Amino acid sequence: MKMQSIYVFVKLAENNCDFNIHKVLGIPRSSMWTYVSDLEKSLGRKLINRKKQGVSFTAAGKEFIPYAYRIYQTYEESLVSANKVEDSSIEGDILVSTTNAVALQWSMDSIKILFAEHPNLRLHISASDIISREEENVYDVLVRPFNDSENYKKIWYTVYHHGLFASQEYIDIMGMPTSPEELTSHRMIGYGEHTYSYFEDINWHLRGQGYGLPKLKPVLTINSTKAIFEATKTGLGICSAAIESNSYYSSNLIRILPEINGPTIKTFFCIKKNATGRKLKCISTFNTYYIDYLKTLGVNIIPLEKIE
Repeated sequence: MKMQSIYVFVKLAENNCDFNIHKVLGIPRSSMWTYVSDLEKSLGRKLINRKKQGVSFTAAGKEFIPYAYRIYQTYEESLVSANKVEDSSIEGDILVSTTNAVALQWSMDSIKILFAEHPNLRLHISASDIISREEENVYDVLVRPFNDSENYKKIWYTVYHHGLFASQEYIDIMGMPTSPEELTSHRMIGYGEHTYSYFEDINWHLRGQGYGLPKLKPVLTINSTKAIFEATKTGLGICSAAIESNSYYSSNLIRILPEINGPTIKTFFCIKKNATGRKLKCISTFNTYYIDYLKTLGVNIIPLEKIE
């Protein structure tokens, strides 16, 4: 029985037996089946039903899930215990889920430095503004807006305050709005009718509800907050953006109607509650690196808990 087979089985259990998790793990789908077959051969029991209409855990598979968790956690803890106290080597995989904007904001040079210090650390970053409840349980770390969960612990968060922005070029051509009503004659940019997990009010500036603005019709929609920001920089219209974006993206968009304040959104750094041993050691290292990196951008970190 290979420990990697146990690991893959655990990840399948966290994703409701959806083999699409191979994309997150960074391995071919065929390899997933190889690991499952290895486990079934070692245990002498069929763990997963293979049917045309889909796959699912057998009764034996469901029964084995808690044991698989315990086996893998014991393995992770034993690796840490086996190392000498002075051994500071960090080795292992971290699965990270974040939003498109955070991923695009990330400096690859900073990750290069992280790998130089910890060459055996492996990051698997999945960037998407949408995350399903099944997918949530797969990742070791979440860096995104998020609600409370029995599976994750919130370690810290950053705050984004939204307002309306335009470029100087746009203002020179279209003029500076002096009242919310004047926005009806301006070119508005929105996110579109797309889902953004845990940020349902992303088009707050268009809906005409709760923020002192009339209902507005966008001339351009893009389901990417970074692309919206870039479109606004080129003078295409007025957008909603985090007030902090100018600093993060080294830009100079101009605040429109500064008395209008949009939603305040928190982006959390969350870790798996059941992370132990080597995995927790890797996560702690990544957490320290990421906090230090965000501080270089001037991002304010609000701590909630410590990683024990």
